[in-house]
Amino acid sequence: MADTTNPGAPENVEMTREPEAEGVVSARDRFQNRYRRVTDDVRRGAERASAEIRRGTETARQTYEEVSENARQTYTRVRSEAGNVSREVTLFVRDNPGKAVAIAAGVGFLLGLLVRRGRGDDEM
Repeated sequence: MADTTNPGAPENVEMTREPEAEGVVSARDRFQNRYRRVTDDVRRGAERASAEIRRGTETARQTYEEVSENARQTYTRVRSEAGNVSREVTLFVRDNPGKAVAIAAGVGFLLGLLVRRGRGDDEM
């Protein structure tokens, strides 16, 4: 087979050039195919990660809303109950001032014993 682009060139030169050129083209094609596959893999991975982040964000938002609503309801209920207890204590003290003073003195005495006992354990 003679080289038609370079008359007078030896045949073996042409044969060595063609396989090298084919090898370069083949390597380039393999590289481009691998590059496309890696690019596609990265794109798919990014899309999956983005979808997971969106799902996680939505779950977090829903959880926040539920916890926030539960906290509001609990606060409202506790505030109402504390107001009721305060009114009941006020009424009891007005109706029974002697009992109220005796109960307060008894509670104070018990707290004093507990505090003193706690300090006594620390000193030993």
